[in-house]
Amino acid sequence: MIRGNIDLDISKLDLDNLEFTKYFACYRQLPEMENYYWPENSSIWQMFHEHSPQWIHNLAKKIPQDFAYHVVSAINIPPGQTIPYHQDKHYMLKETYGPGETWRYLIFLEDWKMGHYFEIYGKPFVDWKAGDWIKFHQKEWHIAANVGVEPFYSAQITVKDT
Repeated sequence: MIRGNIDLDISKLDLDNLEFTKYFACYRQLPEMENYYWPENSSIWQMFHEHSPQWIHNLAKKIPQDFAYHVVSAINIPPGQTIPYHQDKHYMLKETYGPGETWRYLIFLEDWKMGHYFEIYGKPFVDWKAGDWIKFHQKEWHIAANVGVEPFYSAQITVKDT
């Protein structure tokens, strides 16, 4: 895992104006999850590459340029929702650019707020600043949740070298 920070040229209005159209239940990749996670407690809003505003696409120019191909997305985890322990599949990137090793840059779009949570490698992340990012491999298991009172916004730049 690699961490860094980029300058964000976005406002609260930019986040409020995001038009999410895809609301869906998150992965349940372990059998134990079938007993605890349902669409009512593990669904998120997501906006994919072609539906993302230009400012989300521009984030790809601000992260380390260690890739040949990329796609972008944005996520809104509403209060009370979780993204259970999972590995990302990176379907859109692989569908567009073919198979191979892929990574994700997770970019926090606002300063950390009470109840917003991200965990990877068994390590919780809180107290982030807007523009902080974490790069991790497709095979890394991770968790996100919003047990706060405000939406949790993030952007994802999913990358592949060749």
